[in-house]
Amino acid sequence: MKTLLRFLLWALAVVLLLGAALTIWVKGLAKDDGGAGRPTYGSYSWAQTGSDPQAKSDLSTPRGGPRPRADGYVMGSLGNDFILPPMPPERSTDIARKDNVFKNAAIKNCFWPGPKLRTGYYTTDPDDYGEENQLPDIGNTFSTAWFKIPEGAKIVMKGNFPHMRHWSYTTYTEDGVPRDVVNDIDIDPDAGSSNPFRAGVRRDVEPRRYTVSIANGEPPAQRPPNTVYTKSAANTAIGMHMRNYVPDRSIDWTGGVGVPDVELHLADGKVLKSEEACAATAAPLRGKQVPLTVSKRLWLALNSLPWRPADRTPASNFEVAPMVKFYNREHLLMQTFFPAIPSDFLAVEKGGFWSNLNTRYGYTYLSQAYGKVYVVHGKMPSTPHTWDGDPAPMDQNADMRYWSLCTVTAPAVGNTVDCVTDENVRSTIDKRGNYSVVVSRASDRPANATEKCGVTWMEYGNGDGIPGGSQDFGAVLNRHTDVNPKFQNSWFNVKKLHGEQEALGAYLPHVINMHEKDRFEALGCPVDTSKFTAMIKP
Repeated sequence: MKTLLRFLLWALAVVLLLGAALTIWVKGLAKDDGGAGRPTYGSYSWAQTGSDPQAKSDLSTPRGGPRPRADGYVMGSLGNDFILPPMPPERSTDIARKDNVFKNAAIKNCFWPGPKLRTGYYTTDPDDYGEENQLPDIGNTFSTAWFKIPEGAKIVMKGNFPHMRHWSYTTYTEDGVPRDVVNDIDIDPDAGSSNPFRAGVRRDVEPRRYTVSIANGEPPAQRPPNTVYTKSAANTAIGMHMRNYVPDRSIDWTGGVGVPDVELHLADGKVLKSEEACAATAAPLRGKQVPLTVSKRLWLALNSLPWRPADRTPASNFEVAPMVKFYNREHLLMQTFFPAIPSDFLAVEKGGFWSNLNTRYGYTYLSQAYGKVYVVHGKMPSTPHTWDGDPAPMDQNADMRYWSLCTVTAPAVGNTVDCVTDENVRSTIDKRGNYSVVVSRASDRPANATEKCGVTWMEYGNGDGIPGGSQDFGAVLNRHTDVNPKFQNSWFNVKKLHGEQEALGAYLPHVINMHEKDRFEALGCPVDTSKFTAMIKP
């Protein structure tokens, strides 16, 4: 008996020591390592306007922020540090450019605290509201309203339909799981007005007024028009994204119409407006940065498990790989780090990372340890042409409303590096209807990775964004938004695990590892993109 007791005490001591050692090890992760070995870039925001290169403040962003170190390292105003991704080249179609970014930042009210976008556009402070930290698509701008609706009350928003490609209101839980959505085309206009997103309606139509309500609880069986629901009890803190995709000529993030006015209609019939309505619906996260939904230390710990590769990224060493569908955070982590454990039961389309209910996503992890130059290749779905402000009614027969590719940091940081939209790749689609987007660091960009040579280029980035993390990390995301029900080859049509090829067919994006830029440059100018198609085996 005494021997058994000694053994149990010894075993307990070993477990406690191992637990303490593990705790100490995990606490030591995600620490600044001084940038040793990481790539450096010239700019992590708009061109510097301050005369002193050693100045601590970045004067070129509307909301300010720390001036990044040469490797992108910054310490946020609340003590959270990150490695910012490099600033990608400016495109004329960008929703935020140097000529409009200050104007964009000034468009706000007490309910809508202004636009959010990738780091460097509105701020370099990772703790500031103006930086989107949930893998945003920089072809659109988010603004997030936080509120609590009293029992029996509802919020009423009154505004104008914007001049843009796609637009919606989506409600969320505090940890970024989507709840409900009201989509642009489904919103009935006010009496005497028209909805420019509907069939046969000119996109420049006037008047274009609408009224949308936000209500507590679940939608009823007979859903009332123009209402988005919290799917939560009264007085629950709710977030709501206003998404703004491809505003005409990038006039401003709201498509030239400003943010809607807000009223609170109380149960007793009283109506509060503007500041009074904001005060009566206040929630803790209003105007603040949302917390990350994956811990930086957890991400590094998972990438350091004994069976993980030495580069500390989730990437595999592939030559050609199809993108896979994103279902939710839990399935993503299990599939990424514990592939031997069955996780099929987790593959439920509930989303996460503040995902869009109108969108489905595909992704592929990359690593600089396996290749410096990658190509994303596939057939391009048809989408409307809107950026140049064409007033003709929007094409309702297009395969989908919006398409994009983005490079991103790790989910534990959630910064986006670069994006191209359908508007950016349209001029490089080959005669077979395929696009080819080259992904590399600027230093590894092939000389023929240009629009002139028939391909589009995106910045790879400088790693996972985590201090002390991986400089090799990379990932590319594909978005299909507001898909036409008649189009049966989108991420929406993937109904089972590993069913991507069956569902998307030729529209499934494949990522090709070209390894070095010399191999890509050997394809000439114009680039022989038929060789990419030949590399993809159905």
